[in-house]
Amino acid sequence: MNKKLLPIAALIISASAMNAYAVNGKVNFTGEIIESTCTVTSGDQNKDVFIGKYPTSAFATKGDVTASKAFTINLEKCEAGDYSLRFDGPSVAGNPNLLSVDQAGGVGIEILTNDEKIIPINQDADASSPWVNVATTGDASGTATFNLKARYKSFLDKVTAGSANASATFTIEYK
Repeated sequence: MNKKLLPIAALIISASAMNAYAVNGKVNFTGEIIESTCTVTSGDQNKDVFIGKYPTSAFATKGDVTASKAFTINLEKCEAGDYSLRFDGPSVAGNPNLLSVDQAGGVGIEILTNDEKIIPINQDADASSPWVNVATTGDASGTATFNLKARYKSFLDKVTAGSANASATFTIEYK
């Protein structure tokens, strides 16, 4: 009978040996839940920006751009603090700063700040992102405006004709 229990005991011991764990570190998660910090004004929640119609000849070489079209995103009811803007949408493969357009080839949409800083697509806010500061008197009535531009930019030497529409969502990030 002992001969029958010996293989079972060996199996139990080997199975428990595989479950040994080592402690290598620890992760601390921090954060805070706060009241809504800002509201996008109702007229800017769904924005249409007409960049324009351009011939393919406007893009003689890779990197050519069209004239920029200015647009704004306005915030209201903000608490005091710093706010940034993040854009998410389909980007052009190998060109993370360009939104992919629906039909035209070799061209994408570039979003910039008013001072010509390129806003990357699908990336968290950093020092080069558009930031606004809101100073309030404590009643959370602060307002702010993101002044932005959009333009077409070629990423190939040859651009082909077609509609050049794209959509992106935006998120206001509180610092």
